[in-house]
Amino acid sequence: MLGTRGVVLRAGGRQFTRVLSGLNPSEGSPDQCCGLMVATRSLSSEAPPQGPRVPPASGATMPDPEASYPALEKLGLIAAEHVRIKDLAKVEELVNTIIGGGFSRLQLVVDFDFTLTRVHMGGQRCHCSWGIMDNSPDMPEYYREEANRLLAKYYPIEVDPKMTEEEKIPYMVEWYQQIHDLLVKCSIRQASIEGMVSASSARLRDGSEELCQKLHRAGVPVLVLSAGMGDVLEQVLRHFKVYTDNVKVVSNFFNYNEQGIMVGFKGNLIHMFNKNEDAIHSSDYFEKLQNRTNVILMGDSLGDIKMALGVPQPSSVLKIGFLNDKVSIIQ
Repeated sequence: MLGTRGVVLRAGGRQFTRVLSGLNPSEGSPDQCCGLMVATRSLSSEAPPQGPRVPPASGATMPDPEASYPALEKLGLIAAEHVRIKDLAKVEELVNTIIGGGFSRLQLVVDFDFTLTRVHMGGQRCHCSWGIMDNSPDMPEYYREEANRLLAKYYPIEVDPKMTEEEKIPYMVEWYQQIHDLLVKCSIRQASIEGMVSASSARLRDGSEELCQKLHRAGVPVLVLSAGMGDVLEQVLRHFKVYTDNVKVVSNFFNYNEQGIMVGFKGNLIHMFNKNEDAIHSSDYFEKLQNRTNVILMGDSLGDIKMALGVPQPSSVLKIGFLNDKVSIIQ
């Protein structure tokens, strides 16, 4: 779940079916209009129910019976039981600004694992970019054993509500460095990654292909900023035919020797809490897009909130958070 600038949206496990609806050719150019839609699943359609329905959490704003939110009502967000909006008036304002600016003013900044990709399918948890490799038969058993041991040690720290982000960061760096060292020992072949992805349970969220096609046709830049493994997630995007020329990926990429064997990582480490500090924020990426002052940001962790900090003087940043675990806590 993400919360900032008066905006809190809670999305359960069913993936949004349409995030952006574009123009029909008869409606004119992309500069004139663009539409935004957020839709996620009801909890029971994809995973076992997690308790009875209860009224919205206290963090969600109940609609003022005398207020009007036409954009949110048209998108079905107010009545959606699986969406939480803290400040309806603020979100209405953001949505209208984005619609008014059109595609030429828009850019997307998105997380990858369990944001663009599904969390569950058929009641089973899908693979993230790490899980693709963790569960591949091409990986040695000692890798899985050690990776699971590190997960059991560090993941509780990552999600510990009593620790500050500053307190967590040293542990996250330690975790990632140990995993990276472990991966180097596995002598991963570059040619094997395509097969790992094809054999995995990784899937895009419902409607992602349609969304990506519309963004590509409209020329909307999409920055995928991930703390996962770049080589793997790029292959996922290729596998589902959504890795188009308007998409840029920033992640942890493998370094290979002349034999195509992974021998290390390129650049600085990206983990879940430093997505505002990586090379993209010190480059001219956002400067080149300075006229695109409307941003849709999507993620599934508090660390993802910072991904758009490099956007110069944004007009509107609509932040959409997907709550993938412990959904019953805020029901």
